[in-house]
Amino acid sequence: MIRLIARAAPAAALLAACAAVSARAGDGVTNVRNADECAAVHRVEITSKFEPAAISVRQGECVHFTNAHNIEHSAVGAEREFNTGIMMPGGTALLRFDAPGEIPYICGVHPPMTAMLTVTPAE
Repeated sequence: MIRLIARAAPAAALLAACAAVSARAGDGVTNVRNADECAAVHRVEITSKFEPAAISVRQGECVHFTNAHNIEHSAVGAEREFNTGIMMPGGTALLRFDAPGEIPYICGVHPPMTAMLTVTPAE
């Protein structure tokens, strides 16, 4: 019984650490704390898929990712342009996209889940 508890404690600590991971952004992507830092906010809901599966934003606009499922998910750029970190059910991440381009992305927890983000130049 004691061995089982000793093994469970590190697993629980690892799960808590994963839940606390904040979004990581690369060049041209910024992790923002509130919508005031965005020219506009677009929403992506994550369940067993990304909805919408394809989204287009202008430079300086944000995407608000929400895990609306009952299991953990993430959104990760295929070339690691961004990473929301693992989002537990109800978790969110707000990212601003400042560089134009097409960014295919996946759920880092469930790689078959895919979507596309297109960033167009600001007018």
